Amino acid sequence: MGIDTDKVPPTPVFIITLTSSGIATLDGEEVSPPGLTLKEARLAALAEVRIKAAFHGRPVRVIAKEADGAWPLIVDVDGSVSTLDHPHPPVPLASAAAPKPALRQAAPAPTQAPPAVEAQQATTRADGDDWASPLPAAYMARIGGLRAQDEAGALADAIVTAYRIEADLAEEYGPKHPHTINMLTLRAGLTVRSTTTDGHWADTAELLIETAERRRDAGAPAAETVRVIGNAHSVWRQLRKEDPETARELASRLLDILDALALLGSSADGEARARDVVRWMQSGAARPGAG
Repeated sequence: MGIDTDKVPPTPVFIITLTSSGIATLDGEEVSPPGLTLKEARLAALAEVRIKAAFHGRPVRVIAKEADGAWPLIVDVDGSVSTLDHPHPPVPLASAAAPKPALRQAAPAPTQAPPAVEAQQATTRADGDDWASPLPAAYMARIGGLRAQDEAGALADAIVTAYRIEADLAEEYGPKHPHTINMLTLRAGLTVRSTTTDGHWADTAELLIETAERRRDAGAPAAETVRVIGNAHSVWRQLRKEDPETARELASRLLDILDALALLGSSADGEARARDVVRWMQSGAARPGAG
């Protein structure tokens, strides 16, 4: 099945720049070793974008700049590339100038949802037994392949495999089903391990925050959700050293999931982590352009 390019979100857009000497950069960072041909350098850059796509769990947009022009591309998690015959859509205003998240000193008291909302939420939350149930037999061979990739140290391939299984589970059972959420959580865990060596802190922080949000909304078991939230905060702390601007943009969502720790039996931990975020946001380091 080809990529439905119209359904790919307008952001992020990654910029590949390829020089005539065979040097490839991705968003200004050199990603090709010296001595490559133009074709080899191009493939090295696209391989890096493939990892970005796997982190996002979907195809991503790319502008490839070379000496003879620039081309809009879509790169999928399996590495397939589609060249567009039209420019990428403009970046939405909200993304181009994201407002600074509001600072909060303490988590607000939880509000009680109206009965109708509570009833609707109850229908979307799975029983505890569902979260521990194994995947259907049809998926077990693919899980075995994922484990083999992981054991061989091929984390990038394992992340892509996990994404594909997750996408199929979402299509078969829905995005909130325990099977889907569990596979998302596995993919996030693989990504954390990969990031300790490849340094993709921004993508990993966003993926962990999304995983925590979806686990919270689906009523997933608390212990694993607490662990994911803790990992999200830890990765975000590293991100704020490497990329303060992106850390600032993610701070509001991070504070939201830290609020959830109080409802998951880890109130003190959540408050301590939230104070760490707020203190940093109030410091000069969080201001755009601060280095």
